[in-house]
Amino acid sequence: MNKIRMITVLMVFLAAVSIVAAAGRDWENYPAYIELTGQKVVYAIGDIHGAFDEFAASLEALKIASRTAKDSFRFKWTGGDALLILTGDLTDRGLHSKQCYDAVMDLMPQAEKAGGRIIELLGNHEVMLLNGQIEEWAKTLKPPKKQHYQNTLDSFTRDGLDFRQAISENGVYGRWIRNLPLFAIVNGFIFNHGGLSNKPLTRSTLAADFKDDTNAGDYKKGIFMNTESYLWNRDWWNNSELVSENLKLLGVMGVVFGHTVGALGTKGKISSKENRIISIDVGMTPTYGNSKGGGLMMTISGDQLNFKAVYADCPEEALFSIKMPASAYRAGGEAAAVERSH
Repeated sequence: MNKIRMITVLMVFLAAVSIVAAAGRDWENYPAYIELTGQKVVYAIGDIHGAFDEFAASLEALKIASRTAKDSFRFKWTGGDALLILTGDLTDRGLHSKQCYDAVMDLMPQAEKAGGRIIELLGNHEVMLLNGQIEEWAKTLKPPKKQHYQNTLDSFTRDGLDFRQAISENGVYGRWIRNLPLFAIVNGFIFNHGGLSNKPLTRSTLAADFKDDTNAGDYKKGIFMNTESYLWNRDWWNNSELVSENLKLLGVMGVVFGHTVGALGTKGKISSKENRIISIDVGMTPTYGNSKGGGLMMTISGDQLNFKAVYADCPEEALFSIKMPASAYRAGGEAAAVERSH
């Protein structure tokens, strides 16, 4: 009888552990999205894809961080109280995926200490790290694409790490990626990886869907692999009505996204459309060779919101300026409520 009772207790305990593991993420400390208003200086960099030298050149062109030494894989934060947003896809294609993650993780507390902040967003290639796709492609794709993903595995093993353990739920990199937000709303603009969805949602519904799929723990399903949604979608920028519906439901003025090199114009350039859509993936990885690096600069002057493209290899370019409505200054009350309630 005691044996049966012990087995029952053990089964209940294991079930409880499974539930805790499934819940996993601490949504209070690692919310689905972040909303900030009144940010005087904001920088954003698109897809880095393991291109450490170009990433370094981007930060230096924006004057927010500098390499600690010529060949170092670490940075010193020089951006003061500025906000830096990275729109996902630090990994794959280039030689230094792990080193890019290391540098960002190291730079984050430096920025906070100086009164600044770095927000790293989830990209579709981070998802593929977690669901096994990168490892599969490193084995099955034909050259040269096969090497694009083998480079990622090598960036970990070269530093003496077991790749699978490193990206597991208990691994430093896997845990960090699993806690990334899906999007950020800053000064009335939404920043995310792929841009907008073919099925427009409110921010509350989007956050709830992301939390449900994250808690389920299957990165091969749901929002993570939906090619018409926020991590993967393309060509949505050609449908003005779809853009308007998305922005209205999200309660924002515009969108800043990566994911697609040259989405709105010339490859290697940051481009805008209709003063509300900004594409920032310059294709900096040497695999593409479109750019030596660059980023977006957003500033507030009076009631104007100004956007400028800054490059490591060519002159900066003013994109546009718009008047900020009062709603762009509102506190992120809905965001906070969503994170606590769902």
